[in-house]
Amino acid sequence: MRFPRPGRLVVAATVSAALLPAGPAGAAPVKGLQDQEMTVNVPGLTGAFYTDARAAKVGMLRFNTSWDGRATAPDAGQVARIRAAIEQGVARGIRSVEIAPNISGDASFNPRGRRKGPTAASKVSSRSYTTYIRALAESLDGTGARLYYAPINEPNWYRHIPKRGGAALYRKLHGIAYTQVKRVSSRNRVLFGELLPYDRPLSRNYPNGQSTDAGTFTRQVLGLTSRWKARGSRRTHTVKADGVSLHTYDFKADPRRKRRDRDDWTQGNLGYARSDLRKAARTKRLPAKAARAIHLTEFAYKTTGSDRISTSRARTYLKRAWSIARRQKVRSFVWYQLRDPQSTGESWQSGLKTRDGGTRSTWTTFRGLR
Repeated sequence: MRFPRPGRLVVAATVSAALLPAGPAGAAPVKGLQDQEMTVNVPGLTGAFYTDARAAKVGMLRFNTSWDGRATAPDAGQVARIRAAIEQGVARGIRSVEIAPNISGDASFNPRGRRKGPTAASKVSSRSYTTYIRALAESLDGTGARLYYAPINEPNWYRHIPKRGGAALYRKLHGIAYTQVKRVSSRNRVLFGELLPYDRPLSRNYPNGQSTDAGTFTRQVLGLTSRWKARGSRRTHTVKADGVSLHTYDFKADPRRKRRDRDDWTQGNLGYARSDLRKAARTKRLPAKAARAIHLTEFAYKTTGSDRISTSRARTYLKRAWSIARRQKVRSFVWYQLRDPQSTGESWQSGLKTRDGGTRSTWTTFRGLR
């Protein structure tokens, strides 16, 4: 969920047929919120979260679980708190929930110390994951919510899955998740992707870069050329999915502006993403129904740090981002953080409200989105 400042942006002078809006605006996306501090980590804030969620007509919640790449069972305490939060949401009419495990290892798992996550794909056990994801789905079954599972959060970020062998590993984990989650309940949905939008630059600590952009990673997983044509074994590279999940952050950019690289699946490039996913579906390696069902499961504008923009600008950009999502017939639109975190040391701050619950104009705008 941490990204660098946006790269070069351009306003498209002309729009090709492939990038025209996906028809007249139809039904609005399901509006979603994720604030794990308020719903899971600090029980005293849960009531306030659901009061605001109801005022904003929120229909979807999102939660992350933690997995170190080796454990065969989810953290029982964390999952119990998530289940309780889901049940509270269901009691208030929120029927859709997305679950996305994060891979984050400790220092012994990652010899590089502070930088969490595996140093090689071989450090992630697919056998352990099979047991883990099945146990997670069983633990959250029966709440009354429609559950959407993303097998791994942001698999194109090397902090979660390393670059070398990462696409093949993700494809394997995705296949495992689809099978195990569906065995628990056929009502469960499994989303392909959960992709951060763009490649992150080289640095002293990351000489091989930090991530792969969403379009390139998708082609790597599906075994497609740069022109979205099939290569390699169809059996090996075909995935099953009920939808596609994207994180379309582009913090300081007007969401109407397009990046030059169409593989950067930001909000401004959402038309590119939809068009290219349809190309992928034509190869039969991604279901057509999944290519049509795009979910934006993380979106926000930061309130602190180098990527911060003013609240008034964030309010304007939020309106534009929502309008784009609606034109592109996106299924859900989840804002990350209702309030800024209680800890002032938390580097990610993107609350629609202040940490003490004070209203920002972005909250008023979010609440009024229809």
